[in-house]
Amino acid sequence: MKKRTMKRSIAMGLAVITAAGCLTGCGGSENQASTDANGRYNLKVMTYDYSGNPMKGETGAEIIEKVEDYTGVNLDVMWTPKDNYNDKLNLILAGGGEDMPQIIATETKSPAIINAAKAGALWDIEELLQEFPHLKNSKAVVNDNIRIDGKLYGIYRGRALGRYGMTYRKDWADKLGLEKPETVEDIYNMLYAFTYGDPDGNGQDDTYGLTLTKDTVPLDIIQTWFGAPNGWGEVDGKLVPDHQTEEYLECLKWLRKLCEEGLIKKDFPTRDAATKADDLKTQKAGMIVDAIDDGRRVADYFENQGIVGPEMDFVGAVKADENAEPRTMATLGCQGFFVITKAAKTEDDVRKCLDFLDKMNDEEMMTLANYGLQDKHFKLEADGKLTRSHDATLNQEYQALNQLVSYTEYAPNTDPYVTLNETEIYYKQQETIKNNEQYAVSDPTAGILGDSEEYTKNGVALDKIIEDARIQFIVGQIDEEQLKAQWDLWSKSGGDKVIEEVNAVYAK
Repeated sequence: MKKRTMKRSIAMGLAVITAAGCLTGCGGSENQASTDANGRYNLKVMTYDYSGNPMKGETGAEIIEKVEDYTGVNLDVMWTPKDNYNDKLNLILAGGGEDMPQIIATETKSPAIINAAKAGALWDIEELLQEFPHLKNSKAVVNDNIRIDGKLYGIYRGRALGRYGMTYRKDWADKLGLEKPETVEDIYNMLYAFTYGDPDGNGQDDTYGLTLTKDTVPLDIIQTWFGAPNGWGEVDGKLVPDHQTEEYLECLKWLRKLCEEGLIKKDFPTRDAATKADDLKTQKAGMIVDAIDDGRRVADYFENQGIVGPEMDFVGAVKADENAEPRTMATLGCQGFFVITKAAKTEDDVRKCLDFLDKMNDEEMMTLANYGLQDKHFKLEADGKLTRSHDATLNQEYQALNQLVSYTEYAPNTDPYVTLNETEIYYKQQETIKNNEQYAVSDPTAGILGDSEEYTKNGVALDKIIEDARIQFIVGQIDEEQLKAQWDLWSKSGGDKVIEEVNAVYAK
């Protein structure tokens, strides 16, 4: 099971039910879901802040004003850092009342979201989608991945299926005589050489292999290299969670070895997700596993800073050994979804929320969110191609806006509205993502895990058992016997019931 980061359990479900009762029966805040004197809708949205400085400065405010004018709303955005997003989401869902946004972004179909849907705190929006020119073109297979009890409570945040992979310092590898890695062993050898082979040639012991943070997505990606499932997998005709496979344990032992040998930093569970590329930018680390475009942004950083020498390259899928097929973790075709809460009091309010999300897919808003302002963040060349800014600091003025776009029809930077004048590394990124699709491993429970009553009730606590044990084992705080004891605790605490219920739904 993915995204095992929230910290509240059964009480959260009860709190959400209470909040739902308030939202549907107490009337909520008149301020929040009303219009102003000019008839403009007051819309509050909670979404992710990945940069630490969203919509920076006067230009950022100017861009938000352009969005308001185009979409016809007064926009109040709760930019929330990823590291504490789930905690904030839990508090918002539990509290209800005037602090409740009408639109909330989520990266995962978590127990808190499932509970909110089942408690009546979210709108089922499926029947309204046909009224909106972009939203009506949503992909059925992706919608199925985000359903809860068969109902569609969200507008998915579209992403490429093969987005995940690895980025490494090719110039370091070339200096050390290393070929592009294809297998897990190749990866290990590269990480070891990056740590102990003096890849920067300064004679100092000041580099290491793989940069990690408290964000667990890289660990989820790496386990698929070993043949472990993406969340859940089929074993002997039965769906089982990833930690009940041999390949999962093999991966954990490998990661533990990396930690013991200093190829990853032992303090990674305390590092904020927003810092994941910092050690690459300062040329301390030589590899990152995450979205391919994260690695490309590091290349952009070196280019913008005029730093000569660093060269990045990508590996999409990785083989467990020479005889295995390449694998990587698939996205759900989305990075979560936007839900519409009962803070939108009427069906007309829901339509206003959907209208906002739909208009954010228009050419004007898509271009603004992807590339910023013309002649400020991008320029149009004589041949009509768009050249974007590679200045990460400047781009903070607009880049967070993409967290308000659902990318319903086109994944980011794949829309037909512009033709990009891009760098070689950008085109290599796009090629890697496209090629990844054939190797990307999907989670078969994506559309059905929420149908398990036990997971809905107890999933937060169950996920935390597995995630805490995984991290503790990797960093050496517990041994294999203690790790397996935590897996047994998961089973006894309701995990076995989840497996039973998931398989019952899967068999239908």
